[in-house]
Formats: sequence, structure tokens, C-alpha cells
Amino acid sequence: MKKINLIIVSMTFLVFILSGCINNSKKTVKEEHSLSITKIAYDSLDAGDRTELLNDKPDGVVERKVVTKDIAHLIDMKYDGKEVYAVTFKVKNSDLLGDITVYFDGEKQKVIGRGYRE
Repeated sequence: MKKINLIIVSMTFLVFILSGCINNSKKTVKEEHSLSITKIAYDSLDAGDRTELLNDKPDGVVERKVVTKDIAHLIDMKYDGKEVYAVTFKVKNSDLLGDITVYFDGEKQKVIGRGYRE
């Protein structure tokens, strides 16, 4: 009976360890994907834009967005209704013009436009 209990406890422990490893690897892949999108968007910024950023690292916030007509006129109307990535970079004085947003096509792996800054 002690052996059976020991086996059950050992297998339960092993399952918890393996499930933690699987979840961490998925999270890492998602984080790496976001980092590569952010890096490409950051590289598309010119020197003037980069001087406005809070820091000089590509640390924008990546979000998936469905393109509406409000956004489509900024990038390309053919993206209307499609899902793209929006990478938002915080700037030092966001009250003046607002943060910098770069739109990214995940399928073509390219920057497709910029958000409007007031």
C-alpha cells in the first residue's frame, strides 16, 4: 500500500512539474513573437521619433486590433476589417501629441502604417 501511495504522489508531482514547463515554453514563444514585432516597429521609427521615446529600447506594447475605417484611412483601406498588430511606444510628453503607434501586418511581417498623433 505504501508503494502505491508513493507512486501516486510521485506521478502527481511529475505531472505538476511537466505542466509548468509546457506553459512556460508557450509563454516564451508568445513573448519572443511580441519582441520581434516590437523590434521591427521600433526599427521603422526615424531618429526624431526615437528622441521622443521614454527610453531608447524597443519596449512598445503590442496589441492585436481589428482595423476599422478610422484606422484604415491611416494605413490602407484594404486592411479594413482585418486583424493587425498595433505597437504603441510611450513618449516623454504624451500630453502634447500622444504616444507613437505603429501598425504591423503579421502575415507579411512588415510595418503598414502609423497612428495619428494630435
